[in-house]
Amino acid sequence: MEIDAGFDGGSIVVLDEERAASAGGRSPDAARASGEIDLSLRPDNAADFRQWFCFKSSGDPGERRAFRIVDAGASEYPDGWEDYRACASYDGEDWFRVPTRFEDGALRFRFTPSRRSVTFAAYARYSIARHRRLLGRAARSPHARVDVIGETAQGRPLSMISFGREGPSTLHVWMIARQHPGETMASWCAEGVVLRLLDRDDPAISALLEDAVVHVVPWVNIDGGVLGNHRTNAAGRDLNRSWDDPDPIAAPEIFALRQAIRDQGVDLFLDIHGDEALPYVFAAGCEGNPGFSPRIATLESDFTSRLLAADPSFQRDKGYDPDAPGEADLSCAANFIGERYDCLALTLEMPFKDDANHPDRRRGWSPGRSDTLGRALLDATLLTLPELR
Repeated sequence: MEIDAGFDGGSIVVLDEERAASAGGRSPDAARASGEIDLSLRPDNAADFRQWFCFKSSGDPGERRAFRIVDAGASEYPDGWEDYRACASYDGEDWFRVPTRFEDGALRFRFTPSRRSVTFAAYARYSIARHRRLLGRAARSPHARVDVIGETAQGRPLSMISFGREGPSTLHVWMIARQHPGETMASWCAEGVVLRLLDRDDPAISALLEDAVVHVVPWVNIDGGVLGNHRTNAAGRDLNRSWDDPDPIAAPEIFALRQAIRDQGVDLFLDIHGDEALPYVFAAGCEGNPGFSPRIATLESDFTSRLLAADPSFQRDKGYDPDAPGEADLSCAANFIGERYDCLALTLEMPFKDDANHPDRRRGWSPGRSDTLGRALLDATLLTLPELR
């Protein structure tokens, strides 16, 4: 059997018997007897974050594949492995879950494929080729425009897709995704947003774009995603901790985004993420911002109520503990934008695991459900527009 992580988004280290015994505390004989291949999480290229994995396994169809990530318990979010099942796909489109257990600090999963090659990942991989296809589809549409608003740390174009026309009372809606590269569900969600916005036969989209311009940045941390990082960009920066004072060299993605938002204006801002540990879809607001007001509190409540009505996968009972008044971290995107522009700004989180409220035994929280949630965001946005100013 062969293991390959040499592609965009790929990340894993195959351990030899000696290193596996040292890392996992078992002898080479015990490792051989288990039939498992010992693996290690690779850190981000310029920072010591370990969580994401993605690799292809090739061998004879019908051959049992068994893996043991020996250092999963030492990852950045070890709680993320509790009640978790690894993702697998033959073709990069249909992703399903495989039997997985987390014990004694090691993540173990197994599968007997019916085809020669299968990809395993922490979550469904979203490739740079798919991203480019999405940008190309938008660029070919008469209903969208694609602008390069800056470059990444490694010089890749940072693209924004805009929908709608500017007018004297136009509102500006921003949806950005995947500041953290391992949170690939954010790209799947943003794809759902873009594809629905391209459909002008959808009456809700026609109504939305009569009063608003919608700007979508479907993949902020492109370098990190291509490199197989989980949390940081190519320069080792957590981009969602860089908004208050972005370094134009180390965090050029956020430097460019801040300038674009300043130039266009913003009335509603959504930052799309994934959470490793919590098995729910939820939003985090700006209640800890110094400028948080009853108006913003009402907007947050109304928007999340409408999102719940549009997609029951969303819920409002479970999520992060609220920040104390005045204690928000203004280096985070939603907090910074909400405070700077006194606007509705939310962080949307989806699970790496299954949705505990609406479980899907085969797929868990899947790309398809991320896509559906993205489309529902536009229904909630339409209904909230009249309240934004």
